[in-house]
Amino acid sequence: MFLDKSKEDLLPYVGHISQIAGATPFESKGGRSEGVNGIEVKTGSGFRFTIIPDRGMDIANAEFCGKPIAWMCKNGIVAPQYFENGGYGFHRTFMGGLVTTCGLTQVGAPGVDGDEVLGVHGRISHLPAESVNIHETWQDEEYVIKIEGTLRETSIYAENLVLHRTITTKMGESRLFIHDIIRNEGYNESPFMVLYHVNFGFPVVSENSKLYCSSKMVRPWINQNGEKASGIHDKFESPTPNYRYNLFLHELDMAQERAWFGIINEAINFGAYLTFNPSQLPLVTEWKMMGQQDYVVAIEPGNCIPEGRLEAGKNNRLHRLKPGERYEIEYEIGVLAGIEAIDSFKSNCI
Repeated sequence: MFLDKSKEDLLPYVGHISQIAGATPFESKGGRSEGVNGIEVKTGSGFRFTIIPDRGMDIANAEFCGKPIAWMCKNGIVAPQYFENGGYGFHRTFMGGLVTTCGLTQVGAPGVDGDEVLGVHGRISHLPAESVNIHETWQDEEYVIKIEGTLRETSIYAENLVLHRTITTKMGESRLFIHDIIRNEGYNESPFMVLYHVNFGFPVVSENSKLYCSSKMVRPWINQNGEKASGIHDKFESPTPNYRYNLFLHELDMAQERAWFGIINEAINFGAYLTFNPSQLPLVTEWKMMGQQDYVVAIEPGNCIPEGRLEAGKNNRLHRLKPGERYEIEYEIGVLAGIEAIDSFKSNCI
């Protein structure tokens, strides 16, 4: 591979490093994406992904050598001003994508908490980032691409939560790292719920795919009708008319340093994975949706399950951040291409 060359040997071949790898900002034009700021990242390995600073610093499209990794919702990328808070309005502007951040004070079922309307999955994914910076630099023999931004979820008389996100990748690699630091910069304790909607789509997900993970136990939770989920959590059907989604809860081994989740299409030896520290993200929900167009499997690690703030409070599962307190999270998402990479990943799931 051409990227096996050392820095000294590689640089004479290129005029500008963006020929191989880098991050390029853009502004979207037309329709409901008008004015949305994005950043296209490529690593030179065939791995590409799109960061949307105007939508929670989340990640939309992702691909490897032309094969999609992420599921994109039929809404596409929608500017934040179209957000409909309350009830299920979130569904009209949910972009799917590789990562949608849910929170920071509400995740899951909608409701009303006192005089506050709580919509599905909160507001953070519809808030634009500030102080967005792109850093590209050689660190010895590694060319490192780093994108940073800060998000503020605030309200008079209520929360003052600040999320600083750093997304890092390297030239020649097919993975990315997300590092979030959430701080309570207010003077009052605040509800704190965070969940990462990591959405894998076709061809990672197909009737030929299987979920591999390091979970100790998996149990059905609920389906789209509010009844107990059914079906198999680690095998998938072809797109199915009138399919109602199913949610499964994964119990992690908290003694392990890493939790591992990967979906592999075994007909084409291609997939993607997610790994993180269980002490930071102790709860995992799996969203299995086999409907036509809405064809996706999401792995959703968080400090909560998507039951909503009201139920979390009733069940003594609602976290709170004290004034000045911070919460730190790091996780990795990457590509599984070829038997060698797949076998190496599977060894983590035994």
